[in-house]
Amino acid sequence: MRKWLFFIVMVSLSLTGCRSVSVLSFDVWRPAKVTFPPTIERVTVVNNSAEPDEKAGNRYKDISGQEYTLVVPHDSTTYRLAECIAVDLADAHYFPEITIFYDDSITLPKNIYPLLTDSQLTTIRGGADRTAVVSLDRTDMVVNMADQTLQGASGETVFATDLSVATSLCVRVYWPDSLEPSTQLVADTIYWQAFGYTPDEAHGSLPQTSAFIQEAMYHVARRLRNLFIPHVDNVERYIYTSTEPAMGDAYDFWQQKKFKEASYLWEYVYEEQKNRTRRAMAAANLAVYNELFDRYDEALEWVEKSLALFQQKADEENPDVAMLKEYRRQLLERKTDNSTLQQQM
Repeated sequence: MRKWLFFIVMVSLSLTGCRSVSVLSFDVWRPAKVTFPPTIERVTVVNNSAEPDEKAGNRYKDISGQEYTLVVPHDSTTYRLAECIAVDLADAHYFPEITIFYDDSITLPKNIYPLLTDSQLTTIRGGADRTAVVSLDRTDMVVNMADQTLQGASGETVFATDLSVATSLCVRVYWPDSLEPSTQLVADTIYWQAFGYTPDEAHGSLPQTSAFIQEAMYHVARRLRNLFIPHVDNVERYIYTSTEPAMGDAYDFWQQKKFKEASYLWEYVYEEQKNRTRRAMAAANLAVYNELFDRYDEALEWVEKSLALFQQKADEENPDVAMLKEYRRQLLERKTDNSTLQQQM
């Protein structure tokens, strides 16, 4: 369940002349938004979406500020997107089986979004009763392109073109033992920027239509996968460092991944030293130490102790207080997530 620390970077924050913080970056597991029952033996993806409109919302703004409709043709975009979703789900090796439904012997509604009928679902499941059907019901893809001028390093005029593709999906999940499906909305936007000495030169450096559509499909499929499957996310935490000997030695242990030895020294600083700021720093570090081992209650207790000390001589705008309050929020979120993860993993 836990991913260990993989790098530490020292950054200087203007706290005091004798202390700073190091940034700790590590991976954590996030639960899926949708919990699939353990009885599900198969997930079948079906395309029930019409092609995105080739004109609606698509805009091109030239260098003079004039706007035009941008025509973006689609050729089986939704079928390829359904395939991309199925492949991404299969690559996660989370569900027992992933299939995609291609049979054109039944007429799917397409673009008017009624629920699939029991008869249609029976055909899609093909006798496999413990199948969740993921229906791609609507796909919108809006493309915007705009030209602008920039000043080059030598004072020359350079043309830049910004390209964005915003994709949104409406997806329904039909459960074997439920009359009503659940509906999920997924959105993602990707960006490119290209440069040239003429607008045409900048345009020529942008990906072709088929390439940016494929990239947009990949990104939005990954968003959907993260709704259905527990996934890894990267978080940043902060370790206080100081020129005080015990705090310095603790950080040396921490860099050597001797986490327990570091925690003993931080506990010593918190329990034995009189300096309020050092005690607050040690308590904050102990919160991070406990979080690394998924001890969320202990981590929260140390955050509260650190906050209580920092707040004795700081207002709400103090960076230490603000940082710890945000950390407390993230810890509470991780604690809540953990119970869901136990069901999903």
